Amino acid sequence: MSDPHARPGGDPNHGSWPTPGGYPGQYAQDQQPYPGHYQGAYPRQYPPQGYYGTGGYPPPRTHGMTVFAMVTGIVAAVLSLIPFVGFVSFVLGPLAMVLGIVGIAKRISSRGFSITALVTGTFALLVSILYAVLFSTMLSYFDNTQSFEFSANGTGEYQVTVAKTADPPETTSQHEPYAQTVEASTLFGGITATNPGGSDEDVSCRIHDMAGNLLVEDSQSGPHAVAVCELSDVLVRKVEDIEFPDEVNARELD
Repeated sequence: MSDPHARPGGDPNHGSWPTPGGYPGQYAQDQQPYPGHYQGAYPRQYPPQGYYGTGGYPPPRTHGMTVFAMVTGIVAAVLSLIPFVGFVSFVLGPLAMVLGIVGIAKRISSRGFSITALVTGTFALLVSILYAVLFSTMLSYFDNTQSFEFSANGTGEYQVTVAKTADPPETTSQHEPYAQTVEASTLFGGITATNPGGSDEDVSCRIHDMAGNLLVEDSQSGPHAVAVCELSDVLVRKVEDIEFPDEVNARELD
C-alpha cells in the first residue's frame, strides 16, 4: 500500500520540507535567517567560546563615577604639591576619597580606579594638612605685635594710611607732620603717605622702633605720589642679610 503523503515520483526526502536552492534543513544563500541565528549554526544555538574575541565574554565597562573619582584624586594630588594653590586639595582630596570608598564598597566595575582615587585623595589631604601646619607655624613665629613709631610728612595736604594688623587700615587727611606710637604687627603693619592732588608735592614716611632706630623710610614727589613704609620689608632684609658659608670644613664640625 502506497503512502498517501509521499510526493509524486518517489522523492527519497519523504516528509521533509522543501528548501529553495539547498538541501533539507539549510537556508538558501539569499534567504535571511531568523533572529538569534548566525551563519553555520542550528536554530537556537549560541556562539561558541571566543566568538566575541575576548574569551567568550563581552568587554568590561568602565563606570563613570570611578573614572571621575580617579581624575579628581590625581588632580588633588598634583595641586597639593603647589604652594598656596594646594589648599584646593582640602576639598578635592576628601571628595576623591569618599567616591573611591563608595566604589570599593559597592563593588563597582573598574575597582582599580576606585583604589587609585582613594590613594591619591588621601595623599593630597595629608600634604595639604602638612602645608597648613607649616604655614600657620611660620606665621605665628614671624608675626608678633610690637610698639613702633609711625611718622609721615608732606609739603602740602596729604593722606596718611596706617595699617596695624590684618584688619582694614585707617586713612586720615593731614596738613602737618604726623607722628604716632602704635602697636603693629611685624607682618602687616605699615604707614603710607599719599599726595591726593595733581600738584607737585613731596610726601615721606618713616618707621622707628622704640629705641629710636630707623627701620624703614621712603619719600616720593610729584602729582599723586605715594610713599610706602611696611614692617614686612624689615623682615625681608633680615632674611636677605643672613650669610651662609660657601664651604664647611669637616674639622670645624668635630
